[in-house]
Amino acid sequence: MASEQEFFDVTKISVRRSMTLLALGAIMGLAIAGYGLFTAKGTRSHGVPPEAIALVNQRQILRSDFMTQAQAEFTLPFAQTTREQRRKVLDDMIDEELMMQRGLEIDLPSYDPDVRTALVAGVELEVTADVLAQQPTADELHAYYEQHKDKYSSEGVMQLRDLVIESEPALPAVDARAPVAEARVSAADARAAVQLALAALRGGQKLEAVMEKFNLVDSGRFMEAGHGDTGDIFQFAVRAKVDDALYNAIAPLKDGEFAGPVAQADGMHLIAMIKHRFPVPQTFDEAGNLVWTDYKKDAQAKVRAANIAYLRSLADIAVAPGYGP
Repeated sequence: MASEQEFFDVTKISVRRSMTLLALGAIMGLAIAGYGLFTAKGTRSHGVPPEAIALVNQRQILRSDFMTQAQAEFTLPFAQTTREQRRKVLDDMIDEELMMQRGLEIDLPSYDPDVRTALVAGVELEVTADVLAQQPTADELHAYYEQHKDKYSSEGVMQLRDLVIESEPALPAVDARAPVAEARVSAADARAAVQLALAALRGGQKLEAVMEKFNLVDSGRFMEAGHGDTGDIFQFAVRAKVDDALYNAIAPLKDGEFAGPVAQADGMHLIAMIKHRFPVPQTFDEAGNLVWTDYKKDAQAKVRAANIAYLRSLADIAVAPGYGP
C-alpha cells in the first residue's frame, strides 16, 4: 500500500514511476513513428505518375502504351479518338493487367504450356533485342559470307528413277519381330542382276527394256504425285527421302548416268539419273539477303546460349540419376 502511495505521490522520488513513464514514452514514440512511416507520401502512391495513365496495384500502365493501343485499335491518330474510345481502351488495359497479375499470383506459367511458351519467347526476345536492333556492317557481312560460303548456292534439281529388285533383306531389320515379305530372289542374285542391268544400260540399251528383262520395278519414291512418271525434284527433297548410302550414290550422277547396286532393306537398287542440274555457288550480291538473315540468326543464337549458360550458373539444378551428364 505504501509503495502505491509513493508511486502516485509526485513530491517523492520513485524509481518504479520513472521506469514506467520512460516505457510509456518509448511506446508512444514508436507508435507515432510507425504511423508516419506507413502514411508518409510515397510509401503507397495514390497519385498517378506523369508517364503513366493508370496504376493497377501499384503497377503502371504507361501513357505511351495506352496511346499506341488506342491508335492500333481504332486505326486513328490518338488526337482524333473520342473520350469513349479512350475509356474503352483504358478499361481493356486495366482488365488485362488484372488478369496478368492474377496469373502470376496463381503461378499460371508453372502448369499452362501456352503461358510457358509465351513467357520463354518473351524472355528470349528481351535477351536478343540488342542483337535485333544492331545493323551489321558490310565488312561483317562479307566476312560471314566468306566463312560460310558453302551454304550459299542455287538449289540443285534432279529427274531420276529409283529402280529395285526385291530380295532377301540385305540390311538388318529395325524390328526383328516384324514380318518379312517373301523375297523373290536372294540378295546375291539381286546384286548380280543389277550389275548386269547396269552393264546393259551403259551399253546403250533402253531403260524400259532393261527393266523388263531384269525384273526391275520403280520404287515410286520420286514419281510426281498423281502421275505415273518422274518429274523434277529439288535436291534437298531427294536428300530427305533417302538414307546416306542411297544419297551418296545419287548425288554425283550427271545426266544419263547410272549407279548401283545399292543395298537397302527392300532389295537392291539401281539409280538412273535422267537430268541433274547441280547447285551453283552464289556470289555475295546474289546471297546478300540470306547472308544478312543467317548472320542475325547466328548472333541471336550466341546471345541466347550465353544467357542460358549464365542462368544455369546461378541456378540450383538437380537431375534424377541416369539423366545427368
